[in-house]
Amino acid sequence: MKGSRFLSLGVGTLALLLASGTVARAQCPAAGSAQIAKLVDYVEKKLKVPTGISLEVAENSLVGATCYRKLVLQSRETDKVAYRFELFASPDMRFLSKELMDMTIDPLVEERQKMAALNSGLLAPGAPAQGRVDAPVTIAIFSDFQCPYCARLAETVKDVLPDEADRARLVFHYFPLGMHSWARPAAEAAACAQQQGDAYFWSLHDFLFDHQKEISRDSLLEKLAGHTESLQGFDRQKFDRCVVTRAAISVVDRDLAFGRENGIRATPTVFVNGKQTRIVAPEQLRTLIRQLSQAPRSTAPAGQQ
Repeated sequence: MKGSRFLSLGVGTLALLLASGTVARAQCPAAGSAQIAKLVDYVEKKLKVPTGISLEVAENSLVGATCYRKLVLQSRETDKVAYRFELFASPDMRFLSKELMDMTIDPLVEERQKMAALNSGLLAPGAPAQGRVDAPVTIAIFSDFQCPYCARLAETVKDVLPDEADRARLVFHYFPLGMHSWARPAAEAAACAQQQGDAYFWSLHDFLFDHQKEISRDSLLEKLAGHTESLQGFDRQKFDRCVVTRAAISVVDRDLAFGRENGIRATPTVFVNGKQTRIVAPEQLRTLIRQLSQAPRSTAPAGQQ
């Protein structure tokens, strides 16, 4: 689903003060199946989830040493997750909120920890990348091969990056949207190609975006087969085995989970040196890269400033 959906349940944000110390888990009221079913029904109605889309509780865990519960609700279709909501329930399961503020944690420290975790994930080893590792500017993109806006951004980046090779590094993250019929298998195929080297990934990346309008779910594998035949040194049998057995599914799932945990709901989503940024034109991107590359460097690695 393109765009964002925000949870607003009209009960305000709960402030949690852990003044009484550890709460024995045995004291926490149990969340029975009837209560969970009632909660799911309430959320579906409150948030006007379309008919035909059913939510299920993918996570139900106690928060720290308290009886508050963290609940993650998402669409039942595991490979077409269009709806995902993270919320918190009061111990008696009466009140829901999209956020708990723990007053025992310094907000500045918490923000720094969140930013550190975000930057670590954006620059995780193994993600498809091109450009110098020590480049002063890192561009991390969450993208969907069937998304027309992603194709447009890919063209913009392709126009700019060759001239900025000493200044910028590009990192790709898979984020196929459930609304796109062939985005998921294309992402898995690209991840399979990357197992044989980043150069093969970028070849499929460019091919998929360049021929996006000609590809359908039914023709995807045939189109990829034709393209990969021309790749020198590429092991087609290994690639085909990977695609058919969906051996790269965990790679795509990892990027999807990381993106959703950080509030990403739409594509393309771009981070430049760890800051979410909207890129609208080649000249804007070129100017941004040059400005950031001339800024004083901190002691943190690129993208973690």
